[in-house]
Amino acid sequence: MGLSSPTPTVAKADELVRAVWGYAGLRAAQRRAVTALMHDRDCLAVLPTGAGKSLCYQVPALLLPGLTLVVSPLISLMQDQVTALRARGVAAAYLSSTQTPEVQGAVREATRAGRVRLLYVAPERLKTVPRILGDRSVSLLAVDEAHCISEWVHDFRPHYRRLGRLRAALGGPPTIALTATATPDTRADICTVLGLRRPVSVLTSFDRGNLYFAVRRMATEPARFTELTRLLRTVSRGSAIVYVPTKNRADGIAKVLRWHGFSAAPYHAGLPGPARRALLKRFLDAEIRVMVATTAFGMGIDKPDVRLVVHVGVPARPESYYQEAGRAGRDGQPARCVLLWRDHDLALAARLARGHPSPGSPASISHAQAARRGLETMRRYVTTRRCRRAVLLNYLGEPLTTCSGCDRCG
Repeated sequence: MGLSSPTPTVAKADELVRAVWGYAGLRAAQRRAVTALMHDRDCLAVLPTGAGKSLCYQVPALLLPGLTLVVSPLISLMQDQVTALRARGVAAAYLSSTQTPEVQGAVREATRAGRVRLLYVAPERLKTVPRILGDRSVSLLAVDEAHCISEWVHDFRPHYRRLGRLRAALGGPPTIALTATATPDTRADICTVLGLRRPVSVLTSFDRGNLYFAVRRMATEPARFTELTRLLRTVSRGSAIVYVPTKNRADGIAKVLRWHGFSAAPYHAGLPGPARRALLKRFLDAEIRVMVATTAFGMGIDKPDVRLVVHVGVPARPESYYQEAGRAGRDGQPARCVLLWRDHDLALAARLARGHPSPGSPASISHAQAARRGLETMRRYVTTRRCRRAVLLNYLGEPLTTCSGCDRCG
């Protein structure tokens, strides 16, 4: 898929950003990504939350002649993006299984007729995309939360592995893969699966200087709960998230916290979709101050004033831990990320990390190796006498020279 001729300039992109979004212009990282796409280059953008990842493809979408297809893993993310774009006068739409057949038909018709500039789809719908598009050409393919290709492939989004085939079926349009957290191995996997051709890599620091990292080793379960309540009582303003490894723990801890006077609720995949959406709205509206959650409370959760994230237990993967801890302090103000662990937590993390592809298959061997590396890093994180921040950032492929806050460095 070629670009329009002549190629839109960066000045034109900045003008569009001012006119449509009201910003002064593109940030440096955004500019590099937009420039790459406007020059028919693939791009891998690893940018922290709040860096404006969506503009990296939304701006080119309005400068290129055809459709921009956006693959997004969560319906709520698609809805939010489309609502925001439409409010700015941009012709955007999404397709999901929650829509009525009539709505889906209207979206397909509008897309084929050229009345949609950005179409958002879930990875589960990839097989139907060529039928949906008809003769409509695709100028740009954007893959949001691209770490799902590697990190969650066996658990949550196996359809992401089909994106390379979809891209080929669409004629190989310029493609951008976006994520906030990815190890060097994950970045390489993303590029391989998508078939990115000499991609322009836009990488910024993973370090969140406003976050303070701490770990507490707890002797007993009552001691851990006492420490949890002590931490929660230090949050005078804003909200807190408590991550736990299982649904039962989420239900149980939320219940006991309510007995102790906290405005708390559980959130996990065992709850019906409408119930989860209602709980999320109450949390965002500050009706619930403490959300006790499993990993289901992940992508798309963007509440600026989370002052504390506590992990009760040890996550199996450092990138999962860093993403979950990173729900704190998104307003740029100081926030704390505390992990409360007991000796048996590492064994539980190992069990939760098992049970993926058939034993002995290449995928199984690769996954097992990655799981071992992740578990060893988490073991090092909770037991180290040196900088905790450095353990996490080094795993993500970033050296750290100065720690901006952890319980080992002060």
